[in-house]
Amino acid sequence: MKRLLVAGIVLLMTWLGVTTVQAAKTSQILSQKNVTPFGKVTGNPKGKLVTFENDGTGLILATTHQLKSFPKTAWIISKSALIQKANGKNYRYYYVTSTSPKSKKTYSGWVWRGDLKTPATVNLGAPYVSQQAVKAWMGCESASLLEGLHYKGVLKSTGLVAFMKKLPRSKTNNPNTGFAGSPYKVTPGVFQSIFPKPLAKWGNRYHKVKNISGANLSKLRSQLRLHNPVVVYVTLHFAKAQYGHYFWGTGINNSHVMLLDGYKKGAYHVADPNQGKYWVSAKKFSRSYQYKHFAVAIQ
Repeated sequence: MKRLLVAGIVLLMTWLGVTTVQAAKTSQILSQKNVTPFGKVTGNPKGKLVTFENDGTGLILATTHQLKSFPKTAWIISKSALIQKANGKNYRYYYVTSTSPKSKKTYSGWVWRGDLKTPATVNLGAPYVSQQAVKAWMGCESASLLEGLHYKGVLKSTGLVAFMKKLPRSKTNNPNTGFAGSPYKVTPGVFQSIFPKPLAKWGNRYHKVKNISGANLSKLRSQLRLHNPVVVYVTLHFAKAQYGHYFWGTGINNSHVMLLDGYKKGAYHVADPNQGKYWVSAKKFSRSYQYKHFAVAIQ
């Protein structure tokens, strides 16, 4: 009887020209979580930076900026959210924060995943600091770190000689605790280097510097996408490693250190304190870096 009554009411409303209205669907957040930070750049200049707002009836994606205003900006992604829009389809959004070595001002917001891309080529153009010019034959670690600091706008008026006056030294000639030997001359029987942990600690006196040793090549590229050059421990001329044994452990006697500041398909770009700025094949770089996986990021 109730069904007949409802059907009759609907027919009557239709005959009278009255239409029924269904509740409009609204956007909603299906899930949201923090993610390990990684970097991308603007891929679609027609995209938008938005905030999630609730107007009382549902979720609104309110535009704050147009991505065309950030054509070469690197974005640090720290959160992920799955949004179901009114059309019933699901969209992945990332919470991003802009980063630039030339400006401390940042912009943040949510952006649709499809409006971002992983750049195929990055070349930060870090400045070159020559260890040869000041006869610091063993000073590649200091020169590489200073290159990275100069890129970040730090100690730009400080040269390598003045910088190395603050170089932490190891009293026991152990590179795990400080620089062993002298950066200006070869000391027989001493592994003349400073390893990532004390190097990062030294760098942190001036800027945010992080020991990321153990990072694979993908993580190195991710740092570059965030405008963070990386001090890398490789081998001289990217040659096969020559090992030596010391009281503190095994070292690579033909070790060399330089600043990684770019990549493209099949190659990496370095600012080498010994030989200048150049591209090296990915195969050579990969083999040389993976002997130790020693790396320090200037962030």
